[in-house]
Amino acid sequence: MLRRIVPFVVTLTLLANMVPQPALAMSTQAEIAAGQAADSDIVQTYVIETDPLLNAYVKSIGDKLFAGTARKDVPYNIKIIKAGDVNAFSTLGGYVYVYEGLIDFVQSDDELAGVIGHETGHIERRHVVSGQAKAQALNLLFGIASLFSPFLYNFGNLIQAGIQQKMSRADEIQADRYGLQLMSRAGYDPQAMLTMLDHLGTLEDEHSDIVTRYLADHPASPDRIKHLVGYPELDPTKVTTDQLLVQAVSDEERARYHVAMLELQQVLKKDPGNAEALLKLGQAQLALGQTSKSEQTLAEAAQKGNGATQAVAQERITALRSIDSRRVSLTRPNLDRLRTALNEAQQQLQVAASQIQVRRDQGRAQLKNLQARVDAIGYELPDLSNVQIRNGSRIEAIVKNLEGMSRALNSGMDDAGNAIGGPGSLDRGKESGLLRESADVLKQMRAPLDAAPIPTDSLAVLPSYPAMLQNISDADADMLRGVDAGRASVLMIDQAMGDLDEFLRPLQHAQMNFSGDISQLDYNAIVPLMQKANDSINKAATAAAQSAQLYNMARSRQLQTRVAMLGLGTSPERYATLRYALGNRFSSDDGTYDGISWDAMIKQNLNPGDVTVATIVAADTKTTTQAIIDDAKLNHRSMVDEANARGMHAWPLEIFTGLMYLDYTDDPADETRRNGDAASPAGITPM
Repeated sequence: MLRRIVPFVVTLTLLANMVPQPALAMSTQAEIAAGQAADSDIVQTYVIETDPLLNAYVKSIGDKLFAGTARKDVPYNIKIIKAGDVNAFSTLGGYVYVYEGLIDFVQSDDELAGVIGHETGHIERRHVVSGQAKAQALNLLFGIASLFSPFLYNFGNLIQAGIQQKMSRADEIQADRYGLQLMSRAGYDPQAMLTMLDHLGTLEDEHSDIVTRYLADHPASPDRIKHLVGYPELDPTKVTTDQLLVQAVSDEERARYHVAMLELQQVLKKDPGNAEALLKLGQAQLALGQTSKSEQTLAEAAQKGNGATQAVAQERITALRSIDSRRVSLTRPNLDRLRTALNEAQQQLQVAASQIQVRRDQGRAQLKNLQARVDAIGYELPDLSNVQIRNGSRIEAIVKNLEGMSRALNSGMDDAGNAIGGPGSLDRGKESGLLRESADVLKQMRAPLDAAPIPTDSLAVLPSYPAMLQNISDADADMLRGVDAGRASVLMIDQAMGDLDEFLRPLQHAQMNFSGDISQLDYNAIVPLMQKANDSINKAATAAAQSAQLYNMARSRQLQTRVAMLGLGTSPERYATLRYALGNRFSSDDGTYDGISWDAMIKQNLNPGDVTVATIVAADTKTTTQAIIDDAKLNHRSMVDEANARGMHAWPLEIFTGLMYLDYTDDPADETRRNGDAASPAGITPM
C-alpha cells in the first residue's frame, strides 16, 4: 500500500522521537512541526479548493473564532477540501480542514462557525497530544482513514484497524462546549450549534453516506444536543430577554432577516412592550415582504417607545405608505400566456427527467463496475511499508506519482458521481435531487397565477417569469449534459485504469538495489508507463470536473430563480434590504460595495436573482457588479453562464446564492418541530 508511505514513515519517526513517553504531552513546537508534516501529507492526498471567494469566506469565520482562542502560541489556519462529504477535522498545531460538502450543507455562517469551533476545541484542549499522546496523534494524523474513499483505502490506508482509535466521548463533548463558547464570543448565534446537530441527526437517521464518515467518529447528535442545552448560552431558563434581543439584533445586522424575525417574536412574547424589539421586528418584516405587518409593528413601536424610537418609527411608516406609489409599474403580462409557458415548462421537465433517468441508471451501473475494477487494481500495489524511502530516490518519485494519481482519481470519481446521481428522480414517491427542486420552483411560480386575486407583490414579479422559466429550462439542460459528461468521464477513468494496470504490473516485479532503491534499469522501463497512467487519469479527472461544473451550474440557476421569486424587487425599500445583505457579505476589502441601484436594475430589465449572482461573480473575479452585467448582456449570456465563462467554480456560486436565499427563508425552529415529529431524534439540513 503506497499512498502515503513517505509522509507516514517520516512523521511516524518524528512522533516517536517527540513523544518518548505516552504520559507526556508534546511541546508546542513539536506539535506545530507534526501538524506541518501532516498538512503537507493532506495537501498531497486531497484536492484543496482554490476558489478565492470561498476561501476568504471560510477564513473570515475561522479568523473570528481563532481570535478568541486561549492558545496564542499556535498559528491557526484553515483549508477547504474539495469533496462532497459533510465533514471537518483538525490535526496538530492549529490545522483545521473543512469539506466543501460541509460548507454546502450548512444553512448559515453561524452553523459553520459551530463546526469550526468544535474542531478548534480539539486543538485548544490538546486532545491529540495529552495523555495517550502517541496513539491519539496517530489517530488524528493518519486516522483520518474514515475520511478516505474506497479507492484511497485500497491505495494505502496506512492505519490498520488495530491502530485506528476514535476520540473519546468526553473529548467530543468538551470540544462542543469549547466551540459553543468560542462562537458566542465571536458574535455567532449559539443556537446554530443545535440546529447543525439537528440537521446532522436527520442524515444520521437516514444513514446517508455523505455523513457516515463524520458520524463514525462522533457521538450521536441527540446525545450531544442534550449536553449543549445544559450550558448557559443555550439553557432557556438562564437566557435573559436582553440576551435574546442582543442576538436578534446581531442576526438582523448580519442580514439574517427571517431568523431575526423569529428571535424578535420570542423577545416580544416575554416583553410585549419592548420598543427596540418592535422597531427591529418592523424592519425584518419589511425585508420579508410583510408590509402591512411591518406598518402595524412600527406603529406599536412609536406608541410604546421614547422620543428617538418614535421618530425612527414614524419615518419608516411614512416610507412604507409610499411603497405602493413607487412599486414596479410594468405592463401587466398576459396571464394566459404565462400559464401556457408554465405548463410547457412542466412538460419539458418531465421529458428531461425521463431522459436523465435512463442515462443516470446507466451511469450508476458504470460507476459500480468502475469501483469494482478500482478495488481490484488496488490490490496490485506492492507493499513498501518496510522500505526506507529516501529523499530524491527513484522509489520516492514513484510514490509521489501514485499520490497524485490517487488524488486525481478520487476527485474524478466524486465529481462524476455527483453529476450522475445528483439530478435525482421525479418518480412518484421517489422525488429527489435537482429534478425535484425544479418541480418545486415551477410549483411555486404557478401558485400566484392560481390565486384570485393575484397578490400585488406577485404581480410585480410576473414580468420576470419568462427569464425565470428560461433559467429552469437551462438548469434541466445542464443536468442532462452533466449526466452525459459524467458517464463519458467514467469511461475515461475506466480506460485510465488500464494504463494504471500496465504501470503497476512491472512495478510489482521491480528489483531493489543494494541501497534500497529501485534499479535504474527497472525505473527506466517503468517511467513511460507511469507518465502515461498519470496523464490519462488527470485527463479523466478534468472531464469529471467539467461534468460536476454543469451539475452545480444547474443548482445555481435554481437558486437564482428562488431569489427572484422572493419579490425583493417590488419596491426600493425591499430591494434596499437585498443591497444591504449583499454588501454585508461581498463588500470589497476597503468595506465598500458598488452594487447597482433599484432604478438601474429596473432599467436593465434585471431581477434580484440576476443582481445576486452578478454580485457574487464580481466578488469572486475582483470586478464590479455592473461589469459582470455589461459583459453578460454583450455576449448574450445568463449570469450563471457569465460565471462559467470567467472560470468561476459553480459550486461556490451555488453555495453563496443559497446563503443569500436563506437570509430570507431560514427557519431552524420550524425544521426542528417537523423533525421532532419523527420517531428518531431531531434533524434537518446543513453543518
